[in-house]
Formats: sequence, structure tokens, C-alpha cells
Amino acid sequence: MDRFASLFGPYVRFGSRNLYLTYPRLRGTDVAVLQGVYNVMHEVMTPPIGDPVPLTGEFDANTMTAVQNVERQFGLAQDGVAGPNVFFAYGQGVPPFTTYGGPVFGIRELSQGDSGGDVKILQNRLNLFRYASQVGAPADGIFGPKTAAAALTFKQDAIANGNTGLTYNSVVGSGAYDSLWIYTFVGGRAIQSGRNGFDVVFLQVLLQNLGYYSGARNGLYDATTKAAVVAFQQAHHLSADGVVGPATFYALGQHNPNTAPFPLPVLHF
Repeated sequence: MDRFASLFGPYVRFGSRNLYLTYPRLRGTDVAVLQGVYNVMHEVMTPPIGDPVPLTGEFDANTMTAVQNVERQFGLAQDGVAGPNVFFAYGQGVPPFTTYGGPVFGIRELSQGDSGGDVKILQNRLNLFRYASQVGAPADGIFGPKTAAAALTFKQDAIANGNTGLTYNSVVGSGAYDSLWIYTFVGGRAIQSGRNGFDVVFLQVLLQNLGYYSGARNGLYDATTKAAVVAFQQAHHLSADGVVGPATFYALGQHNPNTAPFPLPVLHF
């Protein structure tokens, strides 16, 4: 068992159930992912939203308040329930927001020979970091040897960051999914007008680092953020439509030589 699951288990796939305040408290790795990503984003967003929450894997009153902060920031109904809309703001598409044709990211173990929308999401997430040099192209949804090499390198980096216990191979299973959710924040959906969320925060950070964006890191895909995306696309001879998909993810990753989760704060556990 990997260290994340041993600390915050049982393993529950992120997005597989609604999370809310109840008794007995809901516990699991999905709650820890919800808390951990929120805390990372709290550190990097300008202005920050609310206060950080203890990373416990238990959905308590503080976690409900954090969910309400997310809902308020991104224009969602403020009921304190982490459901499909909140997961989508986290970049995790579940029904009715399944992306790239499905299957839902995280629903099955992935290895060489697999194909589908979940493989495309895996490749998108890897392509935003130094792993783009191994994937070698925009996401195509086919888990070939290059994607396998990138997945193994990512797992090595996750182990180095403290998630010991991951299997030392290129198979993407439960522990690798948790690491992907807490260390890579973009790629689970196209980013475009009308879509706000934590994936937009990461996009704003990358564009800021590259000199295309100087606005607030607020997770809102507004006119200023879209203009920065269009400028980046034009400079890299991409379709300048302001929609951030596989080709733009890959181009951004070619300029981000960092391991995940940099350039955002590192979540240690």
C-alpha cells in the first residue's frame, strides 16, 4: 500500500461519491485529495480563499466550509456538498461531466495497450510537466511505450516526494491516481470560457511564469486569462481559439521542466 492510502485510507476514488458533513464522518483518500488540493491552491491563489484545513481524510465542519469557499469562488451553489460540480472545478470530470469520451479518469487500472478518454487525461496531466519530453506529443488517448516511460518517471517523483509504497512500474493504479490528483491539476477537461476552477489557477501560474499573464491567480477563466492563452497559442503556432486542450497542454509543458507538483507548493504527507 502506498503511503497516502496508509495515512488516509480506505482508498476511495476521487469523485466516486458525493462528500458532505454527516455522522459518522465520511473518511477516505478521496476526502484527503479534496483537502490537499484545496490547501495547495489556498497557498497560491490571489487572494486566497478562506483558510487551510487539516489534512485528515475525514470530512468535518472545516472541510465543509472549504467546499463552500470553492463553490463561492467559482459560482456554484453553496451547499457544502462536494459533488460533480465541485469535482469538475477540481478538474475531475464525473457524470454528467465525463470528458474526452470516458471512461472516467481513475475508474480502471491503466497500462500499455489501453486506450480511451482516461488515457488522454493521463497524458494531458503528464504533459504539463517535464514528462512532456517523454510523452513526446499531444495526448492521443493511446497508452504506448512513451506514455509508460512518462508514467514511471512520474511515480519515481511521487516516491521521492514522500509517497513511498507505490509499485515501481508504469501501471497507473490507485496509488498513482491519488498522486496524480494531488500533484497534477490540469488535463481532466478542456479549459475554456465558462469553466472556472483549480485547473485554471495552475494555467494562470504557468502563463505568469512565461510572461503572458499578469492578472490575479483566481481560477476564473476571464477575458484577461483568455487573452493570455490566445497570445501563447499565437506565439507557438497553435489554433488561437482560447480553448486549452491537448495541443496547448503539451506546448505549455515543453516550457515547464519541473517535476510535479512544481511550480505550485509541494504537498508533503
